[in-house]
Amino acid sequence: MSIKLPERLINSVRRGKCIAFVGSGLSVAAGYPTWAELVQALVDEANEMPLAQIEGLQKFSDRNDWITLAEYAQRVLGPSGIREVLREKIGRKLPPLPVHRAIAGTAYRGIITTNYDALIESAIALERGDYANVGFGPSNLDRLAQVLFEPDPFVFKMHGDVHAAGGVILASRDYDRLIVRSPHVRAFLYSVFLNYTVLFIGYSLSDPDLYLALRELTLIFENHLPKHYALVAGAGSFEIAHMMSQMNIVAISYEAGHDHAPVLEALEQLRAASPYVDPFADQIAAD
Repeated sequence: MSIKLPERLINSVRRGKCIAFVGSGLSVAAGYPTWAELVQALVDEANEMPLAQIEGLQKFSDRNDWITLAEYAQRVLGPSGIREVLREKIGRKLPPLPVHRAIAGTAYRGIITTNYDALIESAIALERGDYANVGFGPSNLDRLAQVLFEPDPFVFKMHGDVHAAGGVILASRDYDRLIVRSPHVRAFLYSVFLNYTVLFIGYSLSDPDLYLALRELTLIFENHLPKHYALVAGAGSFEIAHMMSQMNIVAISYEAGHDHAPVLEALEQLRAASPYVDPFADQIAAD
């Protein structure tokens, strides 16, 4: 069944006023572990450490409290231990899927992702040429200050990169530290959500990344944010109403199936409406 995309969303892409916000669903489809699998691997590694305190830990696993479990693993393993496990689980290079290439081939103003892998950058290299190093993380102050004022598209890796130097955002306290203690990141996200249409791809209503990314903005601005959109598998009437009232997100529901083919169809519709064009193509041809 085809997805009916709102005209306002399509027009936002055409006008260069839409930013794609890419979640873990697309990385899982490419072959990387789910959030739960990743946290479980971190917990398993942490449990082998001498400082591990595992008494009472099982109850958090029983209720799938992955954020608390991630904080436990982080406390026990430390930054170097976390990075070692992440590189083992996510460090291998996998080819981007057609959905990644559809995103890369669309004239979004930019792309924000909470994923640690390089699938988006690989897709951009394939679709646009030599643009493999467009990604940057929250520690890059120069890029954060400039990207919304320059015409070039960008990829902001909000939770960091498993291959780059510096830490990654793993648990809720990391995100709180990022937002509360990093005014440049907070200002960047405020500018994005107040001035652009955001399309969430690869998230579910229960995804902790989606919750972390929007909870503060929703609390501060309440219903004064512009409407944003999310492609959501099998969203019912309650979920659709909840996303609108609590997150100011219009849920575009689709039947998931086994391959989430409607997502690719929707992304291809947006690419057809506004394909990416290299802004320097005419200059290169003239030279």
